[in-house]
Amino acid sequence: MRRETELDAVRGIAALIVMFFHFWLIIPDEWKSHAYITHMAGISITPEILFHFTPLRLLVSGSGAVGLFFVLSGYVLSLSVARQRMASYGRFVIRRIFRIYLPFVVVILFSASLLPLVKTAPLHGVSQWFANGPWSVYPTEQVIMGHLMMIGTVPLVSLDSPIWSLIIEMRVSLIFPILFILMEKYRSETLTGVVAAYFFSSIFLNRLGENPPTTFMHSILFTFEYLPLFVVGILFYQFREQIRGFYGSTWPVIRNIALPLAVLLLGTPTIGPENAVGIMKNLIWIVCTIVGSCAVICIVLHNEKISLYLQKSHMQGLGHISYSLYLSHMVVLLVMAYTLLHHMSLWEWGMLALPTCCVVAMVCFWLVESPCMKAGYWLTRRRYLKPGLVG
Repeated sequence: MRRETELDAVRGIAALIVMFFHFWLIIPDEWKSHAYITHMAGISITPEILFHFTPLRLLVSGSGAVGLFFVLSGYVLSLSVARQRMASYGRFVIRRIFRIYLPFVVVILFSASLLPLVKTAPLHGVSQWFANGPWSVYPTEQVIMGHLMMIGTVPLVSLDSPIWSLIIEMRVSLIFPILFILMEKYRSETLTGVVAAYFFSSIFLNRLGENPPTTFMHSILFTFEYLPLFVVGILFYQFREQIRGFYGSTWPVIRNIALPLAVLLLGTPTIGPENAVGIMKNLIWIVCTIVGSCAVICIVLHNEKISLYLQKSHMQGLGHISYSLYLSHMVVLLVMAYTLLHHMSLWEWGMLALPTCCVVAMVCFWLVESPCMKAGYWLTRRRYLKPGLVG
């Protein structure tokens, strides 16, 4: 079974979208809703309209990109578990800890050490979210330990706000091999249980108005609101041959029009369970995200031109740094905002900040992420095999 490297590039694109989304959140709300771009059909087009009600929404659809991450994880981890044939649950978990958790620890400690040095005055000329949300809690020992223990409550993601999704990823990783086996042996029962857990969690947390969660137990329930996305990734793996056959035999109108339109569902103008917006809106979001994510994976794997492009070196390079970019970009934006926004305009800052995030991500990949991955593989290697045969 070949390694589907084009999916690495998809992760890189999704990480870029999350970064664009956070930059979009930094821009003051009054500019988004009042800045005039053009006039069309009697309507004044503002940035708010342009990036919420046109396909350009995909560029700032952070929640859709995170949903795609989760579906991709379900699919890729299924490939990994199937290849290893569950030889060792401990081996799988150790690799995931080295892959996800150790780089997470480094970035959280780095953020905690920089906050007292850099945050010396309030931010102005940015959105209320950026001025009062990230870095809103002083990094005491208790706060840092809460981050490192992945408690997942509102104040305990403030050192690096994107980590709420990494906490979900890590939790699901710990049970993923078991979930994969259950989906192979008891698919109907497992799907019923996952759907029931989703609805129970969604109803419970939305009635409390507590998304994102404020207690550890509610944070665990919050994880169940995203579990269906991982399960869809497993289903995509289990039916991959049928999907390949469907794509090859279906009408060109479906391949060329319907599937690309389905991708646009990732930018649906609703928001995910991380905000308490109502049970129905959350359900609409997760259904649209599932359809859009499956359409992306289908196109990427089975459209030859797109697949070949995503395997090019620059796209693979973006894929390699995707996790580091996702993990570190908010810390970079915060450091640059508190040190530079007093001396330049927001737009000048943005032109400098976005490429800087990519450069820091490359450094983070080579100095932190890559050594952690290699250490995890070394620690769990099968000593009776030649090194070249170790997966």
